[in-house]
Formats: sequence, C-alpha cells, structure tokens
Amino acid sequence: MDALVAVFSVLYVFWPLIFLFGLGGMFSNDLTIPERLRRFLGRTALGWLIWVFFLVFIYWQGSRPITLMAQEVDHLLFLLSGGICCAISIGWIAYRLKNRWLRLSNTRKIEDLLDLSPDDFESLIAGLFRSYGHKAQVTGGSSDHGVDVVVQTNSGEKWIVQCKRYSGSVGEPVLRDLFGTMTHEEAQKAYLITTGMFTAQALEWAEGKPLILYDGEALVKLIRRTQKRTPKVLR
Repeated sequence: MDALVAVFSVLYVFWPLIFLFGLGGMFSNDLTIPERLRRFLGRTALGWLIWVFFLVFIYWQGSRPITLMAQEVDHLLFLLSGGICCAISIGWIAYRLKNRWLRLSNTRKIEDLLDLSPDDFESLIAGLFRSYGHKAQVTGGSSDHGVDVVVQTNSGEKWIVQCKRYSGSVGEPVLRDLFGTMTHEEAQKAYLITTGMFTAQALEWAEGKPLILYDGEALVKLIRRTQKRTPKVLR
C-alpha cells in the first residue's frame, strides 16, 4: 500500500497535464469550434476526476501529496480548474438535453427542420429514436462512411442512420452507398432521413431491402406522432 501511495503522490505532481489531455480532443477537422470546446472541457473534467481519486487515496492513507508549490495554493488551483471544467461540462450537457426536447416539441413543418444546423438536425433525429426506447448516438462527424447516428435498439439490433437536411432530391447512388455501409457496419437496418424527397429510381431500388426512407413530409408526420405519443417528455 505504501508503494501505491508513493506512486500516486508522484503522479499527482503532474495534474496540470490534464489540460494537455483535454487539448488532445480538439484537433479534429470534422468538429465545429463549439464541439471542440465541449470535448476539451469534457476530457479535462474526466482527467481531473482521475487526479481527484489520486488525491483522495493519498489523504485516505494518512499521507500528503508531493507538490511543486505551496500545498494550499496547489490545492486551490487544482480544485478551481477542475471544478470550473466539471460545472461547465454538466451545464452544457443539461442545456443540450433541454434544447433537444425543445426542438423536437417545437417542430411543426419542414421549414422548422431546415432552420436547424446540421448538428442540431442530427441530434433531433437521435432524439426521435430515443423517444421510442432505443439508444442513439450521434457520431459527431467521426464516421468515414456517412453514418450520422448509430442506434442500438431495445431488441438488440444495430441500425445506422444518415441525415440529409436539404431541399433537394436523394438519388439511387446515395442509397447504394448507404446499403454498402450498412453491410460494412454489420447493421440490420439503415435509415435515410431527409427534409427533401427521393427520386423514383431511388424508391424503386430500395424496395425489398432493409432500407427505411423518410422524406420531409413523412419526417414531419413522424415528429407529430412522437409529440402526441410522449407529451409529458416533450413539454
């Protein structure tokens, strides 16, 4: 146990490195600036919690950590930096969850969907799947195969979702690519959800395949059914 205390005491000295750990999550061309900041704060908060464990363990064993400055100053800076990151991260998560349900509850027509940013549109679609008891995760631009949302159903299946927020038509080539991605991802179904429409060739090609298509009109109807189905959640 003494050896473990000694190791944790040495590790605690390097607590400022949690900010470098946080910075590691910001270097991605697929993320917007707010998303990069959110990832930085989240990773920093996670690193801080790990160092809190080190500190608590050291004091629990009746020892004191090694510090490079006055212990009171060190602990004050440590608590302030980590506490601020955790508080902002928790507030950000709560804000996004609240806005997700507000967007879903306030959507009445296609124009409401077109007013959303691409990230907000993907979050709304993920929220729709969650409303029906599934787990849904927005990939956040991390997928190389055009997958925007990954769904784990309450029956154990995996579905992939591609979101297209625009007014144009989705053609057969897009569906062919999505079908190939579904096979590659070993998913049981693939959804293509758009605010636009599908060409006749696309609809004909998708027939009989595990591809579920929602154009703008069908999506609005689905959202309205969801609003009626879960009024308490969506208020």
